[in-house]
Amino acid sequence: MPHEQLNLSTAKPVLSWANHELDNREAQMAQNVTSLPFVFKHVALMPDVHLGKGALVGSVIATKDAVIPAAVGVDIGCFTGDTEIPLVDGKKYAIAELAQQQRSIYVYACTDSGKIVSAKAIARKTRHNASLVKVVLDNGREIRCTPEHQFMLRDGSYQEACNLQPDDSLMPFYSKTDKDGYTLIQQNYSGRWQKAHWIVARSGILGEIPKFENQRTIIHHKNFNQADNRPENLEFMGNCDHSAYHRSLVDRNTHWQSPEFEARRQKALAAKAKSKEGYKYFAQRGTANILSYMQNNPEHFHQSVARNGERGKQYLVAYNQSDKGRAKSKEIANRFYTCETCGEEIKSPIGLHNHRKYEHGYNHKVVAMISLEEKEDVYCLSVPKYNNFALSAGVFVHNCGMAAVKMPFTGDGLEGKLKKIRHQIERSIPVGRWGNKRIEKNVTNWQGWRDFKELHPGVQDLDNKALQQMGSLGGGNHFIELCLDTENYVWLMLHSGSRHIGNKLAQCHISTGKKLAELANISLPDPDLAYFVAGTPEFAAYWRDLQWAQNYARFNRDVMMGRFKKIVEEFVTGGKEIKPLLSVNCHHNYAEKEVHFGKEVYVTRKGAVRAKSEDYGIIPGSMGTKSYIVKGKGNHDSYCSCSHGAGRLMSRTKAKKEFTVEDVIEQTQGVECRKDSKIIDEIPGAYKPIEQVMAQQNDLVEVVATLKQVVCVKG
Repeated sequence: MPHEQLNLSTAKPVLSWANHELDNREAQMAQNVTSLPFVFKHVALMPDVHLGKGALVGSVIATKDAVIPAAVGVDIGCFTGDTEIPLVDGKKYAIAELAQQQRSIYVYACTDSGKIVSAKAIARKTRHNASLVKVVLDNGREIRCTPEHQFMLRDGSYQEACNLQPDDSLMPFYSKTDKDGYTLIQQNYSGRWQKAHWIVARSGILGEIPKFENQRTIIHHKNFNQADNRPENLEFMGNCDHSAYHRSLVDRNTHWQSPEFEARRQKALAAKAKSKEGYKYFAQRGTANILSYMQNNPEHFHQSVARNGERGKQYLVAYNQSDKGRAKSKEIANRFYTCETCGEEIKSPIGLHNHRKYEHGYNHKVVAMISLEEKEDVYCLSVPKYNNFALSAGVFVHNCGMAAVKMPFTGDGLEGKLKKIRHQIERSIPVGRWGNKRIEKNVTNWQGWRDFKELHPGVQDLDNKALQQMGSLGGGNHFIELCLDTENYVWLMLHSGSRHIGNKLAQCHISTGKKLAELANISLPDPDLAYFVAGTPEFAAYWRDLQWAQNYARFNRDVMMGRFKKIVEEFVTGGKEIKPLLSVNCHHNYAEKEVHFGKEVYVTRKGAVRAKSEDYGIIPGSMGTKSYIVKGKGNHDSYCSCSHGAGRLMSRTKAKKEFTVEDVIEQTQGVECRKDSKIIDEIPGAYKPIEQVMAQQNDLVEVVATLKQVVCVKG
């Protein structure tokens, strides 16, 4: 069906192959994109177009001398305005309040390894009247957010709110105040509590940590509020200089020299000495005094302790064997400690350690994910480098393609083996956030690892995870399918992407783009349309990382397809390797430099596939419907592109509310697949009818083969 030019008030024309009118939000997103000065000629919308981040999913955008990272394809999630964010100043603020202030703030963020740091951030209102879900945690806290908002899992990966399951472990944020008023944060990688002002300092926000000759470096709170850890309130000092400063303040304040103040001071010191922290402080202080005495009076010290070792050893042996010593050892072994997470009394320090490890694992667990009827304006934080932040609720929050091969045998050899094939696929190819336990030699030998150290600094700690996830499927709408065409030939097809490393690279560069726009005071119709200009270091870095991620995604599909093909061969040919009749591998959510209408431009296909003349492509339908192998017709009005699938008819949240497991069973008849509540959001009824989508783009592609799934494994 030929395209139509939409009647929109846009700076550049919008050509659409969709069979529906854009709603107000979709139209606004199209207007935002066309208003950018570097957008070339027009924007093309594919038949499966729907809302995305910055730009519509299913849109093809050609640009001159610039690229928009978010237009390549990254989803964004957000929180209701009453969501509280803990800042380093020791207070909690509603995110809507922070967005109104439009000021830079300092939050707590977390690395993939579980190390909590401090980072600069800014809050913004991101959507109006958005659909919501509620995530309930095991600490009783509830978080309302958009369904696609990503929560940081305990292993450092991310999961969308709508896909969270009961007992999923989230990366926790634990804080408390000690006896002296200092804020303590529990480090997730070690379980140890660390003072918040040193977390700020070691995050590099205060600059290089100085050394003071013959002094220990400490951090002074200028306003004497130990909970206020804003960078402007912190100052490095030597401990001796710090003590002298406080003494000078005492000398200038007669109140601090009064008998009443001295009595209160001594009482406070006595109370402190009885506390665990105070005992440790005075013990360390005493040790320091003894060491100073040893250094300044060595001869007197040696005379004084000449026989201490022998006498001390005799005393300890005698004490441990005495009734009093045995009673003390028994008392320590039977002492109870309170778990800071659940409040349970646990016997012995070792018991407390094991309880924390096995009951909590230093995490928070999901109790439930509930779809909500109400809609609200939502907000989010931009946190460059780390791309996550802590909530007061106690948790941290935050490029695809397809491949198909045609086998030289028919479906007759599959009879009675489909369930076994599915189970073998699920055993051999990890899905969801999981990676491989066994790394194949061809994976470790991939040449892309040589360039890993050149990637964005924000992903340098992901090398092991990227290695483990090579050859894994991912989640959401990613799939592995065994299909039959109309001539009964067997096809192997899969859809996956660049996994966690690709998403993290995209987030890092989007944050960089937003920061550049802010520094240059560039007014954008949408913050997610931040861009890089060709010829700049930022553009070069993004383009390099984008190509790396696309190559990673391609090789990831190759590794999975190799395993998939071997599994099918074991069941059909007894393990004999057979050469395919046709292989197809195509990207979507990517950018490439191409020539259109006589000009060299950067073409970004967000949820679209290249369809130049003689290009083979894949357009999958939903689980249980048809899929298509196509050949491009080279239609330049679409920038030689076509859709990448059917496109969603409704959100995952709405699908979970509208359909049941019985509906899944009915709509996936004849397909060997999971048929339970965890895949309701992928039910065929949640997607547009693929036949209509194909009819809308018959001027873009011709159908080479029509496929029907017989086995489907979802991420």
